[in-house]
Amino acid sequence: MRQNTVKMTTAQFAELHGVNRRTLHYYDDIGLFSPCQKGENGYRYYKRSQLFLLQLILTLRQLEVPIARIKDYLANRSPQNYRDLFNERIDFFTQEIARLQAMKTELQSELGKLDHIADITLDKIMLVHEQAHYLYLSNATEENECFKKRSSHIARMFTHLQKDTALTTNGFGYIYDTEILQDFESKHLKHYFYTLHDKLPTPHCYQKPAGDYLTLYFQGVYMFNNKKYLQMLAEYCKEHQLTPISPLYVTSLCDYWLTGDMDKYIYKLELQIK
Repeated sequence: MRQNTVKMTTAQFAELHGVNRRTLHYYDDIGLFSPCQKGENGYRYYKRSQLFLLQLILTLRQLEVPIARIKDYLANRSPQNYRDLFNERIDFFTQEIARLQAMKTELQSELGKLDHIADITLDKIMLVHEQAHYLYLSNATEENECFKKRSSHIARMFTHLQKDTALTTNGFGYIYDTEILQDFESKHLKHYFYTLHDKLPTPHCYQKPAGDYLTLYFQGVYMFNNKKYLQMLAEYCKEHQLTPISPLYVTSLCDYWLTGDMDKYIYKLELQIK
């Protein structure tokens, strides 16, 4: 009997390649790689020469080539198509490297935020000159929207974020009309936002302008403590004859991402003034 006619069972063939036999069953079911013979008992049998084809398939899967693209290539193998396929992979991994680098940068920035949180002073109004930076905005909210409708704005924003950014970490916030300093009601909410490091090519990207901002950090849940701190800002503006020229930015610095104790949440209030 010639060596090439020797047939192996699925378990034997899978063991040679270090794969699970369920993988071979799956490849057979989807028409990607089938045994050379199926016995009356339902057993699948493979021949030695199929080792090389399976190795090609496993290599392409290691390169994250989609199943449909592998099928197309196997049906149209040629040096030129091989070149085209690998050029596609080079483009793919070039983009993937950029995505992973962006994720690394995001993680490093997140660690920097932790250092900042450790150094902040609570319950004290400060005048801080801020550089311009970018926010990712939700769709505009409307007055008297129900909780469900407002939750849908947040959910849609995070859905868009996952498509437009490499990684979403802790950086959620609210934008309120300055009228909230006279009327401490949530009806003045205009947008939800997520803080960004760089400008993104999307209409959701908004530049928070550079300028002098009254800045106040406090601990606790915003909805339970906002009136106290909004009143502090309003009185400070009146006492020092300052005019707000921006909406109120409320950024969550420490929340469910960092603690399970809501009393340890930390928020940042910012209001540009002149």
